[in-house]
Amino acid sequence: MKEQTLCREQMKDDLMKVFREIQSCYSCRYQTEAYEQTVQHPAPRYYIDARRAHQVISPMRRGDYTELHKLSPLKQEMYLALFDTVQRLYQSSAYWKKSLYYVLQFAVLEPAPRFYIDADRMRQIWKERTRRSRKEKRNEADSN
Repeated sequence: MKEQTLCREQMKDDLMKVFREIQSCYSCRYQTEAYEQTVQHPAPRYYIDARRAHQVISPMRRGDYTELHKLSPLKQEMYLALFDTVQRLYQSSAYWKKSLYYVLQFAVLEPAPRFYIDADRMRQIWKERTRRSRKEKRNEADSN
């Protein structure tokens, strides 16, 4: 399976964990509030592969933000946060004189300030996962 697909599946798993946590710990009057709080919650990592991140971050390190400006506001926010993470990692002696691609492989695994998707996409993921779960339970019940 491609790394990008694995990233997306991992993000969906992590989103559902956070969603369940938010639903159990906070008093959300509406499900849309829970979706919004979920996507605003800090994420365990950046859900992008290092190769794709390199295409945007590399020009940024040279002061060229044209690739960044082509992206949606949420993606721009994500790349700016990732850029800050890369800059922070370069301050560590473990990353001195290392290539940007090398550092990005570790930077994308660092905790991210939020999940960089919108609440509507979170709703779609929730529906998809709920349908899948119900289908698996039905299939399990039918096989018994």
